[in-house]
This record gives sequence, structure tokens and C-alpha cells, in this order.
Amino acid sequence: MKKNNFNQFHILLFFSDFLKTILILFIATILAFTLVRLSAIADNIFSIYILAVALISVVTSGYIWGIFSSFLGIFSVNYFFTFPYNAFNFLLAGYPPAFFSMLVISTIISTLTVKIKKQALIFSEREKQAESLHDITKRLLTATGMDNIRTLALDYFSNFYHCSVIIYFGNPSIDQNYGMKLLTEQHTSIFENQTEKNAAQLCYDTSVVVGADTFSQTNIKGTYLPISTDDTVFGVIGLLSENEGLKQPKTLDFLGIMTSQLILAIERQNLFEKQQKILVETEKEKMRSNLLRAVSHDLRTPLTCIVFSATTVLEQNTALSKQQFQKLLNDIIQDAQWLIHMVENLLAVTRINNEHAVIKKQQEAVEEIVAATMVKIKKRFPDAQIKASVPQEFIMIPMDATLIMQVLINLLENAIVHSHSTEAILLDVVYTEQYAIFSIKDNGVGLDENEINHIFDGVFIEKTGDSTRGIGIGLSICKSIIFAHKGSISAENNKEGGATFRFTLPKKGEDINHGE
Repeated sequence: MKKNNFNQFHILLFFSDFLKTILILFIATILAFTLVRLSAIADNIFSIYILAVALISVVTSGYIWGIFSSFLGIFSVNYFFTFPYNAFNFLLAGYPPAFFSMLVISTIISTLTVKIKKQALIFSEREKQAESLHDITKRLLTATGMDNIRTLALDYFSNFYHCSVIIYFGNPSIDQNYGMKLLTEQHTSIFENQTEKNAAQLCYDTSVVVGADTFSQTNIKGTYLPISTDDTVFGVIGLLSENEGLKQPKTLDFLGIMTSQLILAIERQNLFEKQQKILVETEKEKMRSNLLRAVSHDLRTPLTCIVFSATTVLEQNTALSKQQFQKLLNDIIQDAQWLIHMVENLLAVTRINNEHAVIKKQQEAVEEIVAATMVKIKKRFPDAQIKASVPQEFIMIPMDATLIMQVLINLLENAIVHSHSTEAILLDVVYTEQYAIFSIKDNGVGLDENEINHIFDGVFIEKTGDSTRGIGIGLSICKSIIFAHKGSISAENNKEGGATFRFTLPKKGEDINHGE
């Protein structure tokens, strides 16, 4: 089938060039007759045919038509424009050298024209390759993620060579996430044929080009190139096309250059992922240090108070009044409740930072989360004044309800304990197109401007006059929980006094760290 198509193409090309040659020579002859009658260039008529030969060499393919038209031009001049007219006579004095010169000049012009045309085609092809290489290099340098790199490479290889492409990142026998871009659905079955898979595996194992023209396995239909350096094999690219030029050495060399750009993108992505892992580990280590520092303070203080109150009750039981006795017991209960709260926070941060833990999100009604939070905070702080405002619109947000309630409780407790204000605290929820925004606003003393940028980093923070508890660990846990939900969290001082803590949750659970 391929051979028949090839033959039909060349037959059509032959007749096309033949017709072009005859038509141009016919026009040249008519023009020559016209100029002779006008006595314009009667003595130099062969120059018209030389121009015709040059034109034929430009519009046809190969040398043969230029040389063929040179002979036809000589015969035309001899037959139509030399005495005796309408007859051939190459023996007239002076004509043989003139005719020979015309033949040589026509042949040289034809040859040079064809060479120039071929050089122009080569230059055009190289320019196209350079532009394509520059474009793919620029795009690959900005691509992030292996899936994006693979998709970009599939598009470029397929569009540039007009072929079907398959790309394996890794061992072909293992990689189940390989990508394909197909010119026809029939190529799917070819790529998934065991013979083609074996060829791709051989390419991966040997790091050499594998195809019908490179190995004895003539039943291989694709061409497979390794994505490899001297010491590392990253994968395999498979190309499938009926174009025989795809397997030419020059084409394979340029494919190798394009593949080298793909390798640079893969290595850059691997390096980026390693750096991200290092940053994550560094952040975890920093959080552990800050957590230990905060825990050492936040646990030691209430435990000391519990020990002191319990010791006083035991040693001076008979000397204490009823009010003193109740106050000491109340202090013990409050500090114990604080320790319980601290344990809940520690469990939450452990759950977030566990490498094998998964945040289980479910669609939760924002109004119900706020209501449940208000019930819990009222049990712990019955005298606190809190005003909650939630839109009437019923909205479901993907979240871990327990963790988000933990964030709200931490922020509300900080506002109650550390704002040093008796005015009501405002819990406000608003919706945008993409986010639900939660705000906790107090009218207290506000935040230290020097610490506001690091308030969520887990660094120990202690307000003057409030040495009982710090707020560092709670806010650090809030940040971890919100970031695990792909949201953002921030704090700012109000112009009229006090502070506002604000966090966002994506309404559709998009992977967006908005406002980080």
C-alpha cells in the first residue's frame, strides 16, 4: 500500500513538471516570435530561452527538467529562428558554437538554480527546526510538573513531525501513566502491541535507537528513542508515522537534540521536587523545634499551678476558708481544662504532620460548624461575649469539621484571653466566588507590629501581664490546618483598635494557596 502511494505521487509529480516545462517553453516561443516581428532582439533570441530554462528550473523538481528544457530551447531556436526556417540545420557558419554556448549556459543556469533552490529548502528547514527548538526549549523551561512536561513534549513531537507519539517516563514495562498523542486511533493498538512494547523496552535497556531500520526485527513499525544521559535513563519516546523521512539520520539527529531539551526539563523538575522535599523537611523540623519550645512553656505553667493548688489543699485543708478552697479547686479545674485543650491541639498537629495521614474532607454546612463552635466555647468561657454572623445562603464547604472547629476555638480563645477587652468578639463569615472567609475580630490591645509577620510560625509569644499561657502553638496549629485545606490565614491590627484574624477555605476544594 505504501509503495503504491509512493509511485502514484511520483507519477503525478512527473506529469506536473512536464506540463510546466512545455507551457513555459510555449510561452517563450510565442514571446520570441512577437519580439522578432517587432525587430526588438532578433539577433539575441536565445536569451529568451535561457530565461525560460531558469524559470523551469525554479518551478520544477530536479536537474532533469532544466537540462531537458535547454535542449528543447536549442532545437526551438534552430527550427523557428534560423535559416532555413521551420527546418533543422546545425551546420550553418557560426551557429554550432552559438548553439553549444547556449546549451552550456542553459545547463549551468539550470544546475545553479536547482542548487540554490535546494539550499533555500535546506535553510528553510533548518530555520523551522531552530524556531521549533527555541520554542520548545522556552516552553519546557517554564513547565512545572511531569504531566505538563510530558503533554508539552507530546504536542511538539507530534506536530513537528506529523506523527503519533508515545512517551514513557521510566521503565516501559512499569510505567502505567505513559502519554500518547495519536494521528489515528489505529495507532493505539500498534503502540500497545507486544512487539512495539518489547522494542520500547529494548530501547530503555540499551539506550540506543530501536526501529525497523536499526535492528533485525523488521516487524517493528515505530521508532523508539531513549530519553537518557551517559549515566541515567529517564524514559523512551516512540514515534509512529508512514513518513519514511522520519527514520533518516538527519531527522534522528534533530530528534536527539529535541530529546536533550526534554531531559533538561526533567532534570530541572527532579531538582525542584528534591528542593521542595528539603524545604518541607526543614519546615517540619522548624515546627518541631517551635512546638517543643511552646509546649515546654504552655504545659509547664498550668502543671505548676495545679501542683501548687493541690499541695495547698492537702497541706492547709483545715486552715482554708470555703471560698479559698473553692477557688483553689476552680483553678485546678481551669488548668486541667487548659491541659486538655493543649492535648487536643497536639493531637491535631500530629495528625496534620503525619506523612501517612490524610485530611478527610466532607461537605459540611458552614452554619452548623459555627454553631457547634459557639456551643463548645461557651462551655469553657460562659461569660464571654461573642457575636456570630453567617450569611443566610446555605453553603457546603469541603473540610475536616473537627480540625476547622479546632481553628475557630483557638482563635476565639486567643481573642477572649489575650485581647484584655470586655467588649464583644465578632465572628463573621462571608462568601466570595471561590472562598468562604472567616474573620474573628476583637477590640482589645492588638498585636505587636514586630511579631505580626511571625505570629503563625509557632514562635513563643507572651503578652505582658499574662504569664499563664502563650499563644504561639495554637496559631501555628491553625496555620497547619488551614494550609492542609489549601486555604490561607492572616492577622492584622484594626485601625480603631484590637486585632482581626482571618482565614479562607476554598468552596470547591481547589488546590490553591490563595493569599499565601
